[in-house]
Amino acid sequence: SILRHDPDKIMVGEIRDRETAEIAVQSALTGHLVLTTVHANNVFDVFGRFTHMGIDPYAFVSALNGIWAQRLIRMNCPHCAVRYDPDQAELASVHLAREDAAEYVFMRGKGCGDCRGTGYRGRRSIAEILTLNDEIRELIVDKQPIRRIKAAAHANGTRSLRLAALDLVKRGATTIDEIRRVTLHA
Repeated sequence: SILRHDPDKIMVGEIRDRETAEIAVQSALTGHLVLTTVHANNVFDVFGRFTHMGIDPYAFVSALNGIWAQRLIRMNCPHCAVRYDPDQAELASVHLAREDAAEYVFMRGKGCGDCRGTGYRGRRSIAEILTLNDEIRELIVDKQPIRRIKAAAHANGTRSLRLAALDLVKRGATTIDEIRRVTLHA
């Protein structure tokens, strides 16, 4: 019934079922900007969610401009954070080679009154943004494996949540432990 009001933009709380997904896709195909949420671990899991709901891949990618996945990551407490040298196992847990780690400033909070003993104070968003192009649309419609879609997306500039988080570690803003906690399933 919302389409009878001729909106320019439609916001859908969350797409959880086929009916809502079909309405959102149809609205986008008729020229409306549709903003919504889908429960997924990363931008690539969204394809599987819509496929599982029975949405036609061609209609889905025709209606889609982009996908944004985000997480909140805790930031090191500026009052108690100190430099440290992570061991090889810690670096390996985030797929970071020792030679690449040389350009990083590894910091972690010891815990103080300002952070209530946690070592963290404040949060920041990290994001994975997928902008669809013709190649990615074609791969989705052809039901290609996700690894091929990921490769095309990364070649087109998509950066993973883990890489976004590693940028914060590089500057000493958060910890490797926090990356593992936030991006475990991403």
